[in-house]
Amino acid sequence: MTDQYRRGLDVELTGFGQAPAGDPELRVLSNIAWAIRRSILWILLVGFLGGVTAYLLSYLSDTKYTSSAKVMIETRVQTETQFTPQVSGLPLSLTSLESELQLLRSTDLIENVVDRLELHTDPEFSGAETGFTLSPIALARRLKNGLVSALSGEDDADEGGDSGQTLEEMQREATIEKLLESRRIEQIGETSAVYEIRVSAKTPQKAAVIANSLANEYLFVLTRMKRDDLSQSQEWLATRIGQIREDLNKLISDLEAHSVETPYSPEEYATIKAQRIKAEKRARLVNEELFVLDEQTNTIQLLRDNGNVAEAVEFAVQSALVPQSTANNSDDAQAVLDSALEAAQRKTEILNGQLATLNISINTFKDQQVRQVQHDSVTKRIENEILVAEAIYRDFVSQLGRRAEQGDYLDAGAHIIETARASVDPSEPKRAQMAIGVMIAMIFGGLGFAVIRELFQTRLRTTYELENTTGVKLSAIIPEVRKDPPFETFFTNDGKLDPELLHFGRKLLASSDIGLRTLRNESELTTSQAAEFFTKNVDSKHGQRFAENGCMIFSGASAVPDEGKTSGLLLIGSVCAQAGYRTLIIDCDTVTSTYRDLSQLSVEGLKHGAKHPASFQDNIVSTPQDGLDILPLIGPLEDEAQAKEVGEFLCSPAFLNLLYSLSDMYEVILLDTPPLLRAVESAYLSQISHRVILFARWNSTHRNTVLQAMRELENAGVRPSALVATRVDMKQVRHYGDPILG
Repeated sequence: MTDQYRRGLDVELTGFGQAPAGDPELRVLSNIAWAIRRSILWILLVGFLGGVTAYLLSYLSDTKYTSSAKVMIETRVQTETQFTPQVSGLPLSLTSLESELQLLRSTDLIENVVDRLELHTDPEFSGAETGFTLSPIALARRLKNGLVSALSGEDDADEGGDSGQTLEEMQREATIEKLLESRRIEQIGETSAVYEIRVSAKTPQKAAVIANSLANEYLFVLTRMKRDDLSQSQEWLATRIGQIREDLNKLISDLEAHSVETPYSPEEYATIKAQRIKAEKRARLVNEELFVLDEQTNTIQLLRDNGNVAEAVEFAVQSALVPQSTANNSDDAQAVLDSALEAAQRKTEILNGQLATLNISINTFKDQQVRQVQHDSVTKRIENEILVAEAIYRDFVSQLGRRAEQGDYLDAGAHIIETARASVDPSEPKRAQMAIGVMIAMIFGGLGFAVIRELFQTRLRTTYELENTTGVKLSAIIPEVRKDPPFETFFTNDGKLDPELLHFGRKLLASSDIGLRTLRNESELTTSQAAEFFTKNVDSKHGQRFAENGCMIFSGASAVPDEGKTSGLLLIGSVCAQAGYRTLIIDCDTVTSTYRDLSQLSVEGLKHGAKHPASFQDNIVSTPQDGLDILPLIGPLEDEAQAKEVGEFLCSPAFLNLLYSLSDMYEVILLDTPPLLRAVESAYLSQISHRVILFARWNSTHRNTVLQAMRELENAGVRPSALVATRVDMKQVRHYGDPILG
């Protein structure tokens, strides 16, 4: 849909009394509310009938009795730590409570009870006795088993033989599954340590026996688990003590062997440490002396380079690099300086030699100290490992001694605080609860179905939906007449139509969207698209305009067949004739023509009429309504080739000439065109019309279908002038929340 259509739609909606187009969420909620309102009576009725049916069926269900036993987990803190089992269970917490609940629900516990009570021989639990039940879970399981059996095509005995199970094993498995369905384990409260074990059976005594057996089996399993854990821990402690004893003996041997390999005695290590300290002090003194000698040499060389020879000689004497006598007796100052530098060089070499010797000694002493420290660290590590191993050994031996005495003090850590007793009143079936539950479920299911159907429906039912889809203002509606179909009764009842239809037809004729009187009064026909089209294409005198005589051409369009277009155009034609307009309906529908029985034209007749337009006047059929005639162009068609030839005639200049010749005889011409999505000539016929009336069947036409039809008209450059909702059920339309239609 183009933007022009969208803008036009917004203006028209505002003036037509509809809700703003900018509130889609509110509109969806409103549609859902109206959908529920339309279906609520049926939903309530179906829900009530479902509840009554469930209540009556409950009398066919098996009667069962329920007994319950209560078990409490020990929550008191053990203060006697000497005999407290270390595997007595988890500390009391939500996690431990949930773990105990899962233990009560375990299949192994059920299996032990089945074997102890030999329930696999009981027909109620072994599956030999089948009863009627309304339990959804049981019904679903039976349905699943039935489907599996039907798909496999084999009986239970054959399946058991294929899987390697005997009949007794299969009965045992069925008994376990049946007992799992019949018992229920629940925690009383959210944080309490009390669990209720409920069992349902056909006899109250059997239910009580099974419930008590489950409780006792739970206590036995707890005790057995603790004994198994205690035995495993004792075995592990004994094994671990032996390993620690072996490790301890090895460490002692390693310590003795390592002590023999001591590199130095304490006195020797002290002497090495003192010698290293002395050598390091001597090395620092030599480094300082070398630093001073280097500064003196640099100073003498700097003074000499700057030409201060006398000062350089004097500094050399002060630095004791040359004797005073040598400086005084020599006349050559340069020679004195050379002698001083040579003396400094010799002294430097001597000091470097001493420093190298000292560094070698220091490194030797360091290596000796490192060897001693490494030996001592290994000794300390072995001694620490021995201490740790001895502590662990003593602790494990102590634990093993305590746990050997704990076997006589182990208990289950839980107690039966209430044994199961035989029930007097049956627990199943609960007829009232079942009936109410089924009724509520069906009501909510019906409401959900109504909501989902409303969300996914695409039929056009309200003014907003029609206008929002087409972008055209809804001009009028045509109600549904169930007793007397308007098309058939028009020709059999002297042209009389239902008074209600005539009322809505007059409203449509008076609509400004039709514009019959407006166009005639304002002479807009001379400037219309159709007039210009005829001026260029009609085989008439040069410059002659088609609309000078005031004839109006309306094209009735629909997206698909059975939209009420033909009946709508017949109603419009009848109303126009009653209003004094000479009216002609031309049947152009090559797809679903309703006037074919009235037509005497053949394909050859159309070809002849194409050359002689006046010959078509002989085929005009008068109706019981004065002033209304019908020209059925479409006769019985034998194949698609003839339909194609008829379509080509409708799109040819010959048809324009026919319209031109008929415009002298009639004031209103209605073109009954084929569906837009079924024939290409429909868009062409809309182009040559002054007004296009789009018909859409109420609560039947789908949104996508109308959008495709609007696209066809848009491609042809045509916009419908009027939108008509046809076959509107006036009794049902008020249930859709439309203030215009309702």
